[in-house]
Amino acid sequence: MPDVGRSMQQLLDYMEDDIEETFCLNFTVTVDNFGTTEVRELVPNGAETSVNQKNKQEFVDAYVDYIFNHSVASLFNAFYAGFHKVCGGRVLDLFHPNELQAMVIGNTNYDWKELEKHTEYKGEYWADHPTIKIFWEVFHELPLEKKKQFLFFLTGSDRIPILGMKSLKLIIQPTGGGENFLPVSHTCFNLLDLPKYTSKETLKEKLIQAIDHYEGFSLA
Repeated sequence: MPDVGRSMQQLLDYMEDDIEETFCLNFTVTVDNFGTTEVRELVPNGAETSVNQKNKQEFVDAYVDYIFNHSVASLFNAFYAGFHKVCGGRVLDLFHPNELQAMVIGNTNYDWKELEKHTEYKGEYWADHPTIKIFWEVFHELPLEKKKQFLFFLTGSDRIPILGMKSLKLIIQPTGGGENFLPVSHTCFNLLDLPKYTSKETLKEKLIQAIDHYEGFSLA
């Protein structure tokens, strides 16, 4: 809500005596409740309390408190109850906030070379197989967002485990069919079926198609 933030700052910066006539504010906030416009009072008798030079800081504080706390209180309480029902207990007290965050959302240190280093190969594939060398060349040239999409395509999540890329244990195996087939992922096993492409251009085209089609399907 950058526009609201700017409006609040303009109010605080305004030093003229005609602040009531200029801003025409009282201690209320207008909200949309499933298509119905409602007016909520920020303080008792807020509708009858005009914002002036003396109380404008109090108004801004009350407005911010409402937006970030009171307006989402019921939603937060439901989340809080559900979270503690699944992840509660005394063990929760053992974690610092940053540790708990890492446990819930995963690691964001995307070390792609580490992913390559710990990848395993099956069948005819090995680290120096021509198709595998082309694959990693293409992969490392992809932009960050496309790499994260590949991670989602492969594992079902664009986050990595708290222990890092090495714990993902990506597996690549050859698959039957020609170069017209797309790569296929098996998210339960972090397994990639990769056709034996012979050209960098074809591999890049098919890999991006597979990633994009998976994204589209998952959002449908």
